[in-house]
Amino acid sequence: LIEAVFCQIEEYEKRYSHQSGFTWSGLINIYQKIAAVLLIPMIGLGILYWINQHNPSVIQYTETIASRGQKSQIVLSDGTKVWLNSDTKIRYPGQFAKNQRDVYLEGEAFFEVAKNEHQPFLVHTFGPDVKVMGTKFNIRAYTDENQVETSLFEGRVDLLIKNIESDQSFDKELKPGQSFIYSGISHQLASVRFPKEEIDGWKKNQLIFKDDTFNKLVKKIERWYNVEVIYDERKFDNRRLTVELYEGERLEKLMDILSLALSVNYQYEKGKIILTPKNLRNS
Repeated sequence: LIEAVFCQIEEYEKRYSHQSGFTWSGLINIYQKIAAVLLIPMIGLGILYWINQHNPSVIQYTETIASRGQKSQIVLSDGTKVWLNSDTKIRYPGQFAKNQRDVYLEGEAFFEVAKNEHQPFLVHTFGPDVKVMGTKFNIRAYTDENQVETSLFEGRVDLLIKNIESDQSFDKELKPGQSFIYSGISHQLASVRFPKEEIDGWKKNQLIFKDDTFNKLVKKIERWYNVEVIYDERKFDNRRLTVELYEGERLEKLMDILSLALSVNYQYEKGKIILTPKNLRNS
């Protein structure tokens, strides 16, 4: 735009400099018009810059995804460290607001939050929000599981739970070694066994089952190995498994363990694993 304007100025000077009616006042008027044209976009850019600096709603967010079969680790602008388990997505700003640090999580992540008493750290999930000042904790918030599990390793966290019916909220403080599950169906909060071994395991790329229900076991396998498991839920309701795999253990080894421990037949077909109870194989 600016280059085009100056080309017009040069053309004007050449065209009228040799004419008897040329005056410097006319050229000055042209320059004034040009300055007015250039001033408008400059003012607009200045306004946009001011809005970006003062309006938190236009904060630019970054999204990091750990796909199925993958893990990831990131460090946020305040120094907070985050480990992402498979099939997890986290959204966070390049720079946090002055009064609060907000991130948005879908999946499972372990946080080591940099301490700042004047700038609370909030993890937003589809259920409760988790508010901390500086601590170590794990959140498991897969939407297809319809529950949010929060486990505190060090420090203190508060679960901010909104009552759907009354539109009111209440806080639940966690102490180190405590784990709570919020049900997205009943909207109730319940204390559960602290899953330290499983959390330490996935951070080290070890898959651990600790008295897991068959449904939970299947979810872990699908995310860990990026496969689809097909089975009849009615035939596996009460089956549970406790086992610890070494880092990088192959899928075939896990399926052999399942076959022996749970009396299961398996068949692998193009990214899908079909499971059937052994006693129903020929039925």
